[in-house]
Amino acid sequence: MNIRKMKKKGISPVIASIILIAITVAVAIAVAGWVFGLFGTYGTAGGVTVINPTLTNSTVGKNWNFNATIKNDKDTAVSVVSVTAIGNGGTNVVFDGSATAPAHTTTDFSATYKYTNTTPFTIGNIYSVKVSFSDGTQVTVSVTAS
Repeated sequence: MNIRKMKKKGISPVIASIILIAITVAVAIAVAGWVFGLFGTYGTAGGVTVINPTLTNSTVGKNWNFNATIKNDKDTAVSVVSVTAIGNGGTNVVFDGSATAPAHTTTDFSATYKYTNTTPFTIGNIYSVKVSFSDGTQVTVSVTAS
């Protein structure tokens, strides 16, 4: 039997290279999106999503403002009943503010925390903020103080 005359079976090296490059690009995009937050900042639970949260120190008075967009995919309206965070040194911070998101809509939301002596947040640090809704849903988001 002549070994040179045996037919090779399998895919072409060019096709194999194209497949490997496509897989590598897909994995790189997924990892970059996860690492750099390219897919947006949000938290979701039970059909309610808190999108693009911000935590900013007001230049007027001693206030911290939490702002976000609430996306309600439920068939009923939901209302924000509380917004809480754990600040510096384990301080429990409760924001004032409420909003109602009708069914299948998005609603902008703002809440304020007024402090008297020491600010509970440090600019540049990341904090977890929990938003609780009237139907019992709780969404926790990570946000950088600015």
